[in-house]
Amino acid sequence: MQFQVQNLTVHKFGGASVKDADAVRNVESILSKCFISPAVVVVSAMGKTTNKLELVFSTLVAEGFDKALDQLNEVVSEHQQVISDLELNLDLSNLFHAALKKSHSLGDPDAAYDELVASGEDASTKILSAYLDVKRGDVEWRDVRDIVETDARHNSARVDESRLTEMGVPLRSALSKSSKTIIVTQGFIGKSRGGKTTTLGREGSDYSAALLACAIGAKEVVIWKDVPGMLNADPRIFEGTQTVEELDYSEALELSYYGASVIHPRTVKPLQNLDIPLTVRSFVDLTAKQTRIARFPGQTPSFPMYISRPNVTRLSIGPSDQSFVGEDHLSSVFGALDDAGIHVRMMQNSAVQFDIIFDTNEGRETKLIDQLGEAVWAKATRGLELLTVRHGSDELVEKLTAKRTVLMEQKSPSTVRRLLA
Repeated sequence: MQFQVQNLTVHKFGGASVKDADAVRNVESILSKCFISPAVVVVSAMGKTTNKLELVFSTLVAEGFDKALDQLNEVVSEHQQVISDLELNLDLSNLFHAALKKSHSLGDPDAAYDELVASGEDASTKILSAYLDVKRGDVEWRDVRDIVETDARHNSARVDESRLTEMGVPLRSALSKSSKTIIVTQGFIGKSRGGKTTTLGREGSDYSAALLACAIGAKEVVIWKDVPGMLNADPRIFEGTQTVEELDYSEALELSYYGASVIHPRTVKPLQNLDIPLTVRSFVDLTAKQTRIARFPGQTPSFPMYISRPNVTRLSIGPSDQSFVGEDHLSSVFGALDDAGIHVRMMQNSAVQFDIIFDTNEGRETKLIDQLGEAVWAKATRGLELLTVRHGSDELVEKLTAKRTVLMEQKSPSTVRRLLA
């Protein structure tokens, strides 16, 4: 039986919504206006912290601990400036330095990466929790690693969603016994059964919010973005974008699979399984339109949906002996894709060739090719764009791709996808 807490909501705030002191103050204002307690607040790393920590990790690998420490101290200084602006009594230098030391001590580079980049979420949640506690006094910080258990895969860990109710016991207990009405915790990270920090993949905080909502029986998940709900296209690329105010779970799943950046691909399904609605709102303008993702059977958007994925790679592979691409070949390919942590955006095969389209990541691409071995030839074409149009006309697709070279096309009654050079 699903556990339920009266009026419980889960709020997820991404990096842009906690990027500086003013942003943190805005989060406090939003929580004061927009929730009925109790609430769980899931937070990403501040601003571009994850990117900066990735650079620190690269320096650690290439140039050693001391160089990485110098670079890390810049990240520490940025966080301490936010703390100073908020007039908090908090020092996060030990948090970051401990993460770097532990990362340096780990032999597995993927585990070392996770250990270091997770410090971004540790820091942002400590800052927000401290500020909310000063303003409200009803806040408790909880380490999500004590709740979300993952497999031992690093960088893109998996969660056994059938065990969410069991995982939620500590958080449910805290909500029922504590006088605190807001619990602040990290997105993006978890812990393996072996006790090591893992990460759920880039932009995984949305998924974290969904997992926690299912684990504690929330009535709703609210994801706060810098746009008015879920738009039919990226406003940085397409003109005249519109907010989709209602979206069925199945349609949201399709859009996230095709690469819609507003929702992490694994977020929707666990919520659909338990009929927990997901609302996408703007932290910039509380009066702006919003999107509600729930059960709306048979309903589809009344206008076309455009999804552009720039910087994708087409990896063409086939048997080195020029034999047919059979089921045995595909089985080994999918196993290698899983091990390499590659999310396939589109695929297509012929008698002697199998094409895989994915977001460009040369490290994972190399890992995939190494696992496939000499029995397979491979050729990568990078710098491509994958355009998906749902519920649009043929004329619209032709207009959007005019003067572009179409390398591959897939078409169904509701969707046209073109790989463009």
